Amino acid sequence: MKKISDTIICRNCRYLFITHDKFRPWGCSNFGFKSPKLPSHIVLSTTGMKCAYFKKKDLLIKKKRNRNRGGRLA
Repeated sequence: MKKISDTIICRNCRYLFITHDKFRPWGCSNFGFKSPKLPSHIVLSTTGMKCAYFKKKDLLIKKKRNRNRGGRLA
């Protein structure tokens, strides 16, 4: 049985993108391909190794801007 920490989840990778092609909905911008399966599955089946270019996404959290600055309204 595989451990969850050993598997690469493409949805957490910065190189994953979603295409508009219904036959090839997943893509990897680093490797430059689109496929019907997740790119990590394609890389594993082709090379026999985990993806070497996996990089975790930077999750951006927007800060609330303070709208009331005490100025005059136009």
